[in-house]
Amino acid sequence: MTSFVELSGTEKVERYERLARKALTVYGLEEAELRYLGESTNVMFRVQTDNSRWALRICPPGCDHKLLMRELLWLVSLCRDTDLDVPEPVIMRSGDLFHSVSMPGLSGFRACMLFRWVRGQFEDDLTVEHLKAMGILTAKLHKHAETFRWPEEIEPVRVSPEAVIRSIPMEALKAHYSRDDGELLCDTIPLIQKAVLSLGKGSDVCGVIHGDLRPGNVLFHEGVARLIDFDCIQWNHYAYDIATAFGTLSGRSDINELKEAYISGYLTIRHLPCDLDEHILAFDMLRAFALIARILETPSLKGNDRSLSALDGAVRKAKRFLEAQ
Repeated sequence: MTSFVELSGTEKVERYERLARKALTVYGLEEAELRYLGESTNVMFRVQTDNSRWALRICPPGCDHKLLMRELLWLVSLCRDTDLDVPEPVIMRSGDLFHSVSMPGLSGFRACMLFRWVRGQFEDDLTVEHLKAMGILTAKLHKHAETFRWPEEIEPVRVSPEAVIRSIPMEALKAHYSRDDGELLCDTIPLIQKAVLSLGKGSDVCGVIHGDLRPGNVLFHEGVARLIDFDCIQWNHYAYDIATAFGTLSGRSDINELKEAYISGYLTIRHLPCDLDEHILAFDMLRAFALIARILETPSLKGNDRSLSALDGAVRKAKRFLEAQ
């Protein structure tokens, strides 16, 4: 029998579609129109009827159900307590927010969940208006995070200098990078820990964050920024989200104007949670380590061009960070 990894792309999608239709039975949507959107860590489908549209996520086998619940409960709270347009989880008749499904020809049980579709479009050429809208969006998330708490049984590890070192995949670093590049990356760790320590742990600077707040996860609709893809949420400093947004702007000739627009939008909602000059490079480097860990620990991500670019880019970021000290 042909293994799943040996199947053609079309055959893989056909199997995923059969699993998707089985997952949709609990919502009464098994006959809806399906459109395959792609696969990275998760497999995504657009689900459409004559009147409505949803996004179905199929997680890989063995995913952490506590992490899923953190994400889904925060989204439910954001939809209930704010005016933000984010993916709203569809609650099943049973009251559950996701369920596990298996299918012959696919390994393991896979958690599946349905979200209401977020309207909008991605923008490749971001303007100051887009960045201001992103700043407003980020600040609203952080303002909500000041008072949001999960149930005690699913509380995540909170960011700390000790947690920083534990989150870095040292063995994977040694296996992938040259000795010089590995040492360069590791030289940034004490500086990241210093930045984490200097900000403290108050709810005005630290809480639940999106964790992947780059333009590729932001839609724009009628001048408003809308956020998707919450599966990297974590308990961290708000500076991490800001660093992620700024990290994609490097190389632009108008970077200063874009940053100013983002900050002006943020300040309409709440105060800045960090000193941008002192902390953003450190948290951009912390995000680089998170991407390294995700790529090197996920076989399906290791070989693609975007992943290789991120792995190489981490070394360049480390050089810039160390030179700035």
